[in-house]
Amino acid sequence: MSEAQAVLALARSGDLAAAIARGEQAMAAGQADAGLTMFVGVLCCRAGDLDAGIAHLRVAAGLAPDQPVPALELARALLSAGRFDEAETTAASLIDGGLAVEREATRIRALALSRLKRIEQALPLFERLVASDPGDFESWAGLGVARLAQQDAHGAEDALERALRLRPNNAANVIQLARARSLRNDPEAALDAALRAIALDPASGEARVEAARAGASLRDFASVALHLEAARDLLRDQADALCDVGDIAASAKMLDRAEADYRAALTLDQASDRGWGGLATVLERLNRADDLHRVIVEARAAGAGEAALALARARTLRSEGRLAEALAAARLVPDDGDVVGREQVIGDTLDRMGDTAAAFAAFSRANARLAELNAGSERDAEEYRASFERLGRLVSPAWYADWEAPPPPSARPAPLFLFGFPRSGTTLIDTMLGGHEDAVVLEEEASVDRVAAALGALDHLGQLPLSEIERLREVYFAEVDRIVPDAGSRLIVDKQPLALGSTPILHRIFPDARFLFAERHPCDVVLSCFITSPQMDAKVANFFDFDATARLYDTVLRYWTRCTEVLALNVMATRYERLIADPARELRAVAHFAGLDWSEALIDNRRHAADRGFIASPSYAQVAQPIYQRARGRWLRYREQMAPVLPLLLPWAERMGYPAD
Repeated sequence: MSEAQAVLALARSGDLAAAIARGEQAMAAGQADAGLTMFVGVLCCRAGDLDAGIAHLRVAAGLAPDQPVPALELARALLSAGRFDEAETTAASLIDGGLAVEREATRIRALALSRLKRIEQALPLFERLVASDPGDFESWAGLGVARLAQQDAHGAEDALERALRLRPNNAANVIQLARARSLRNDPEAALDAALRAIALDPASGEARVEAARAGASLRDFASVALHLEAARDLLRDQADALCDVGDIAASAKMLDRAEADYRAALTLDQASDRGWGGLATVLERLNRADDLHRVIVEARAAGAGEAALALARARTLRSEGRLAEALAAARLVPDDGDVVGREQVIGDTLDRMGDTAAAFAAFSRANARLAELNAGSERDAEEYRASFERLGRLVSPAWYADWEAPPPPSARPAPLFLFGFPRSGTTLIDTMLGGHEDAVVLEEEASVDRVAAALGALDHLGQLPLSEIERLREVYFAEVDRIVPDAGSRLIVDKQPLALGSTPILHRIFPDARFLFAERHPCDVVLSCFITSPQMDAKVANFFDFDATARLYDTVLRYWTRCTEVLALNVMATRYERLIADPARELRAVAHFAGLDWSEALIDNRRHAADRGFIASPSYAQVAQPIYQRARGRWLRYREQMAPVLPLLLPWAERMGYPAD
């Protein structure tokens, strides 16, 4: 029996260690050719000793330079070892020569390029592979991941679904599918994929992370907490994964847990830029300035890059009025960091410094980046505007006249709904009202959305039987009790600016509900929406473009006006400009409308903001400051940039009684 046959027999028996030892003895004695040397290298890789395997495969490739298979196995081993540059170079040498291994070499090269983030080079290789063989699972999966890296959510989902038709039970691929669906802002579908991945691989921390991410988008914070807790246990020794957990916890308003997650990540990796950056951002959001300063000092001592801390530091410097320093700090954020946050801080700082042209350019860059990161956002924005158009056509005097008599009031006091177009001052109002002992604020929670989802179509809203109305009330108050278990008999102030789309539903189930509508100069509102980049959803997709923002404003205001003209609503309009000019006078009127006793303490928005800690709205930084006047009439400084949308907005300003200039 030859040495090669002996090694093969040992390998077939399952004794890899003996097979490797026998083969290495033959190699040391000079009795091994390229084939045996390659086989021993492959066995080492299978046994988990990639370094030894790569060394043997490199020798084998040198012994037979005219044979492609040893070089192919070397490329495969280098890819498995994470030595992507070498894998790509080795695989590339086997392509375009008409070799039998060219297809597999192309796949290895594409995977290596993808890992190296050279996506533009990887994509055409994957596309060529799946075009020539639609049954190639690995290439479909690789194409999906590459498209995901390019933020092409729809393209990624298509490729990943094709891969899953070939191997339906591949948990790793299902996790990537969940990520693609989250990217295209379909959290329900993302959650479905994540739960499927968990069923396939219950020990997958990544699947738990994706389930939590989708739950956060759905604002199902109970499930978020459940999945994040499981993820923390499964990923407890992975610093970067714990940063993912912290990111999701922060997005779900669980800032104390997010802080603990980032600190846990830093325990594993003291120099983690993501850990320090996440921790700094959380402390900045919690208005813990002293702690933030200490963390910045600690991070520098631990060797963290300045870029990781730059954004939180820039925001803090800006809030302290140190504008030149804030601008310099923001510019340290790299292009592969939070570009949106960087450009937003740069724009706001330049705005405060009086350079409106440069500020507008920065805001435009932020929105362009958001649009780039959210493939399909323009389509989402159009559909969102169209939804208000459809609602406006439904709400008519004839439709309302066909409603049956109003139901009796609910056993619990009806809420006060705080509506308005975003950036109209709703956060400032709810922060002040939240300081009243007889009120509790729901800040952009899913309470109204839950009711709308439970109802479905509005066509027969006016004919709902009392039993169905009571069921919808139970849905609403169950959500309230989940969010604020100790609400008791206090007034619920439900602030969700654009939930006004559900006004007819709320009027039907709570006929005695009060609606507080926040007004602000339309041009200031549209400008503020454009220059403030909150978390992405369909309505926010309109804010990436001035024209789309103005059209959404016009559509929403036409719908709201229709509701106030057709429905017998109990409505009060509060105005931002009056609120900042004379807070006591405006709030006194609001408190009276809400049925709350007046208290001078309501005016102290800074204390109320500090008491609340985390504020979900993009306005959190503003409401934590003393009431200021600089945002009033800001649009006049941007009149040149706003010229194309003024014909749509100024008629609304005139209708509200604002002066022309």
